[in-house]
Amino acid sequence: MDNITHSLVGILTAESALEVLRIRQPNTVLTRKTRIAFWLSALLANNFCDLDFIPTLFLEPKRLQYLLHHRGHTHTLLLAPLQALIILLGFWGWGQWKKTPWEKHEKVGVSVLTLLGVVLHLFLDFLNQYGVHPFWPFYNGWFYADMMFIVEPWIWLTLLPLLWFSTRHRWVRASVGGLLISACALLALSGFVPKTMAVLVTLWGAGLMLVFAYVSHRFRLSIAYFMLGVVGLIFGLESYGLKKEILNRFKLEEPSVTVNDIILSPFPSNPICWQVVTVETFSKREFFRLRKGVISLFSNWYSPSDCLSWISSQTQVAPTHPQVIWTSQMKFSRKKLKKIYEENCLAAAQLRFVRAPFWYEKDGKLFLADLRFETGTRGNFSRLEIPSHPNPCPRWIPPWSEPRADLLKDEK
Repeated sequence: MDNITHSLVGILTAESALEVLRIRQPNTVLTRKTRIAFWLSALLANNFCDLDFIPTLFLEPKRLQYLLHHRGHTHTLLLAPLQALIILLGFWGWGQWKKTPWEKHEKVGVSVLTLLGVVLHLFLDFLNQYGVHPFWPFYNGWFYADMMFIVEPWIWLTLLPLLWFSTRHRWVRASVGGLLISACALLALSGFVPKTMAVLVTLWGAGLMLVFAYVSHRFRLSIAYFMLGVVGLIFGLESYGLKKEILNRFKLEEPSVTVNDIILSPFPSNPICWQVVTVETFSKREFFRLRKGVISLFSNWYSPSDCLSWISSQTQVAPTHPQVIWTSQMKFSRKKLKKIYEENCLAAAQLRFVRAPFWYEKDGKLFLADLRFETGTRGNFSRLEIPSHPNPCPRWIPPWSEPRADLLKDEK
């Protein structure tokens, strides 16, 4: 997820910790120092994992290293306590420098929030199609929930009203107000969100602002958790149902095809329209097929063509159904993919990240990319030129399992 979402979730946990203290230790005075410590520790912990881009600044080739090291070792459960410890040492050093003693409840609260923040970061990043591999080094495989877009305004417009009422500081409220206005403006003007959905999400945020103005802070927190649960449940159930429906369609209409993977991503703020990528193999496993398209959950009300109007590609390339329009279809040789993988160290490294691999030649050069991130005119950040003989081979390659090991390796 984006860092604004991570930060907002961090503040939610900090406010929850403060509320727990008020309930369990009613005689404890919660000072300004306590609130700052809780907020700052939660904010740092919920974003610390994303400092993994720093090593990629010193490694070559940079784009490959970013693909492999972003959401890399810092996004693992094994290193979560170490990251929390680094933040805690920072707080201890700050206290020593300022000669400020930490109360027991502050030490406990900051310790819990730092560890919880790192783990929550992993969980949130698991929700989208990019994926994480949290169980390294015991299991190096990727996990993808395929249920949430990387920037989700429903979450923003749920937590920003809570943040507004969690502080009286003018500069914080000014920042929150700016984010609220920016979020609503992006919804209305970005061109990616249908007007109906933009209005609904804006009304959702305005309604929460109104309700929060008349309830206690404890009740605000309860409402925020409930609303986040509703948003997560809606997107999660839709993702599960869509995958099941797509599999059933293949069994009925193309029984000779094996579906290796179904990759889903909802449109931002729009649980009706989803982007879908399928990875399929045929009966003899000599070839595999990639297809990319859009699917509408309620095609009678909002057709796939309406969904397509919000993205760049609008060309239908394959037979479709009332709910689905396929915009890309490619067929490749498994033998060719295996050869690239086995004979080219750069491609082998890239395939530790790529989930829907495709390649093409242009001006005598070979390019390898991931169909998940193909955006037509806006390019593809996963695309790399693959020289015939990389020299030297890239170093510091992490041991992630290849997402498409089912295509790269023969069945035993």
